[in-house]
Amino acid sequence: MTGAPMPGAATGNALAMTGNPSPAATGEETGTALAPWGVSSISDTVKNVITQPAVRRVLPLIVMLFVLVVFGLTYALMQTTPYRPVMPGLLEADQQAAYEALKKAEYNPKIDQQTGQLTVPSNRFHEARIYLASQGLPKAGATGLDSLKDQSSMTTSQFMEQVKVNAAMEQELARSIMQIGSVQSARVHLATPKQSVFVRDRTPPKASVVISPYPGRAVSASQVQAIVHLVSSSVPYLAPDHVTVVDNVGKLMTESASELKLGLTAAQDQHKQQMEEVYRNRILQILSPIVGEANVRSQVNLSLDFTQIESTTEDFDNKDKGPRTRSEVLAEERGALRDAAGVPGSLSNTPPPNPTATTNTQADQTKGDTESKSTTSSRSTRNYELDRTVRHVKNATGGIMKVSVAVVVNERAAPPPAKDAQPDPKAPTSVPYTQEEMDRMLQLVRGVVGFDQQRGDNVSVVPAKFEPVAAMETIPWYLEDAVQTGIKSALVAISFIVFMMIVVRPIMRNLYNLKSKAEEAELAKAAIADGELSAEDMRMIQIGEGESLEEIKAKLKPKKSSISMEMLDTANTYDDKVALIRMLVAEDSGRVANVLKGMIRAN
Repeated sequence: MTGAPMPGAATGNALAMTGNPSPAATGEETGTALAPWGVSSISDTVKNVITQPAVRRVLPLIVMLFVLVVFGLTYALMQTTPYRPVMPGLLEADQQAAYEALKKAEYNPKIDQQTGQLTVPSNRFHEARIYLASQGLPKAGATGLDSLKDQSSMTTSQFMEQVKVNAAMEQELARSIMQIGSVQSARVHLATPKQSVFVRDRTPPKASVVISPYPGRAVSASQVQAIVHLVSSSVPYLAPDHVTVVDNVGKLMTESASELKLGLTAAQDQHKQQMEEVYRNRILQILSPIVGEANVRSQVNLSLDFTQIESTTEDFDNKDKGPRTRSEVLAEERGALRDAAGVPGSLSNTPPPNPTATTNTQADQTKGDTESKSTTSSRSTRNYELDRTVRHVKNATGGIMKVSVAVVVNERAAPPPAKDAQPDPKAPTSVPYTQEEMDRMLQLVRGVVGFDQQRGDNVSVVPAKFEPVAAMETIPWYLEDAVQTGIKSALVAISFIVFMMIVVRPIMRNLYNLKSKAEEAELAKAAIADGELSAEDMRMIQIGEGESLEEIKAKLKPKKSSISMEMLDTANTYDDKVALIRMLVAEDSGRVANVLKGMIRAN
């Protein structure tokens, strides 16, 4: 029962005799020497810790947790939530209380390092304000006129009371100004000197207002005038000219008296610009259908008369009819001198008695002649009613004194060359308008603006070649916000995958190999303890194909080892296999009995 050894067996025996390490042994040594820091003491310590069974079981979870934390932090840094000030202008005590309240309610409040304001995430801004209001925050003292409700002490002076009143008025005016939609915050300062009982000795009060508009908004001139009149109407004897409005960047928004004397007011200048814009639109509408909207440019300059004249006229007898005089007085006096006669004394000064009527006229003729010498006087006044006209004239301001218009028209594009003609690089790209066409456009513009030669208007239409407008540079698609966000997310995902493949996967594979090798070592130790051949002994004992039972026994005796199941495959005949099984049962009957029990249970 001898057989020729196979080439593979001979090679295996040669390897066993020379004692060279097998690939498995080499892999085991390589797996145990994967320390990243060489053979130093630190690397050995780390390797010993990692090879511990408890550490090997927990290490994958630790690595996965570390990777998830790194990925989460990276994603959180890329997806930062914008924050917004919850209540600007809070006092430090109120800000501290609001911060503690929001922190307990898990609103994630933060203190801005630059401005020092309390901020919350923008998506929870209104919710945070409502929550603070429900908590009674801010708890600052009463402001405005409400502060005057506090009882003042007996020692409070009149000056301090006046200061409190002024402070309350300033706060109330600031609140009123903040009701304007474009104003975010406002402060008011009042200078109200003590008034004298004499009118000529009174000092007019003055006021200053500082406003801060919302970001992206602007306070218009009409709103500034409204603020000026609001403040001046709220303070006694405060004229609108004594109110100054300044924005948060230090720009003066009200016009001083000296500026008003130098030129036009803001309203007049705005009216002038609106009128010029109306004329420009008219010119554009009349010339656009002819030359195209992009081929015409116009500028209009209007000289407006803002002089205001008031006149009152009273006319009498404007038709030049009737008397020249309005009133006359007529006076007439008649009298005759009487000779002096009679006895001097009181009797001569007594008036004569009343005359009595007599029938004898001739007898009393002498007496009548005497009485006819008395004095008579008459006076009369005559008034004439005349036509009277009273006229009060107030001229309107903003009348047009002169119109100056300048229009530039782009030349027409040259007609394209014929299909069969050769392109000429020197050919003109535009064709000028004819004089007749220019005259027609000039007449159109004059008719639109109401040209008046007597007024001194000036209208000119000039042809010119426009330079091509440079096209606006479009933002590349890869620079758009959505694309940039997607690229960042993709880079994070790719980095995570690469980290898993390069770092985590080798570590997990190394841990798995260490675990499998440790299990193989434990199985080998158990096999040796049971009398079976170890893996090293199996490598040393190479059984060739067709070896007899006697030859196998001869190899096993030096090792004093039991028979393995692999030896059954190398037996040539059925009798040899039966003999090997008998030897196995004789050496380890307990294991064979357990195998048979398992087979019976399975069946």
